[in-house]
Amino acid sequence: MAVRSYRDLAALATTAASSRVLNLAMLNEMHAEDAEHRARPLFRNRQLNTAILIKHRLRPNERTPALATRLNATKVVLPFDIRNLKLGGQTFFVGEEAQEDKLRQVAGLSADELRSDLRTLTLIDMLPSLDPFLLREQLRRNGSTAASSYFYISPGDLRRMLGFVTDEIKQLVSLAFGMGGAGESAGRLAEALLSTHLDERLEPLRLTLRLEGDAFREGVFCWKGFLYYKWMRGELMPDVARAMRELDRLRIMGPRDRPSMDYIGSAQVKIRENLNLEMASTKETIDDYDRMFDDLVSRSKANAFRDFLLSAPEKFVRLGERLGNTSHVATFWKFRFPDPQRLACSIEEALDIMQDFEAGLGVN
Repeated sequence: MAVRSYRDLAALATTAASSRVLNLAMLNEMHAEDAEHRARPLFRNRQLNTAILIKHRLRPNERTPALATRLNATKVVLPFDIRNLKLGGQTFFVGEEAQEDKLRQVAGLSADELRSDLRTLTLIDMLPSLDPFLLREQLRRNGSTAASSYFYISPGDLRRMLGFVTDEIKQLVSLAFGMGGAGESAGRLAEALLSTHLDERLEPLRLTLRLEGDAFREGVFCWKGFLYYKWMRGELMPDVARAMRELDRLRIMGPRDRPSMDYIGSAQVKIRENLNLEMASTKETIDDYDRMFDDLVSRSKANAFRDFLLSAPEKFVRLGERLGNTSHVATFWKFRFPDPQRLACSIEEALDIMQDFEAGLGVN
């Protein structure tokens, strides 16, 4: 299947959310001169390592026998030309019947590359989203040594996050660093924190946290993770609240049967309950971060904040999974029902949606 629409590829580099798209083609261009990026690729095969991975909701015609029980999958796009994404590319879904043939024929994978890269694809496919912090922990726990440059926040999200991060760290700049012009200084520090490279703008932070080398890089990465999840949760809240309000207002059009209607009613209750639980759990973790950050700013507890950051990866797994699951429900509901006054679908589609949401939220 060829992807021909530039919106599917070219625009992803600047507009796509980090949790939905991993644009390896863009990373290949950005880090072409980076020795670590070249030495520690995400995939062994060169062409696969410039693919675009997308978390995708399967359409009815895309559910082949191997994907028949799945509602979502990871789409792999192999661009025809990574410098001109408007030309499109070859696509396949992780787990489909022909994936090995396509990897051999289109990407030219050798037997060794196939074993290694299929394992990496499977690990990625197991995740509810592609957010960089969840992705890194999933791969790291399973022995991946991919360069840190692969775990990035998308340009679109970076633009939207910058103001939020500036406000978050303004207190730190004015109180902990003793700088005048806190707003301007906080803006510079926010840009440095969100950058893919460490630079001299972060030197006061390194001295405050008493971290060196790899430990400082890890600390900055983890701080960025907490800021990303706190921002993401805030962005999600209105859409989650809307989905919870509107679930019960969904109208079934056309033929229906009692067992299906009973299931839909029961699923609506469970989905709402689980959305509440997931968002409450993410708030607890973010609240822990806020308390540690407040202690750093108001009580100069740099060591405690440093230790908290360095223990963060184990928290990212559940935090990223929970936000990924709730994001899927909220964003799909908003996409499928953009007009709150027109909440109607067939019973087949309603069953499909409820089963998808229950599976994503882990409803028993």
